[in-house]
Amino acid sequence: MRGNTAENHFDASRNFIALFGGERRYLLSHPRECKNLALYKMGHPSARHSEVDWSKPDLDSFPQFRQAKSHEVVLQAGDVLYLPTNYF
Repeated sequence: MRGNTAENHFDASRNFIALFGGERRYLLSHPRECKNLALYKMGHPSARHSEVDWSKPDLDSFPQFRQAKSHEVVLQAGDVLYLPTNYF
């Protein structure tokens, strides 16, 4: 799927994502996966983000990422996704 990429992160509030046209792909991870997602340390400007480039992960630098579990969701026009608090 071509297009823009948003860096993987979590939000401290619930979200609804509504798609009005086209397609959008999401890789979602439960908050319990944080230990495997190589988050930036608290205090870092990107503290809610993963250091890993999910499109081509460097497993030598982030070996724990190999254990991370996620679900792929592809939204199409008219779909709405509920994203609970702290989900990636």
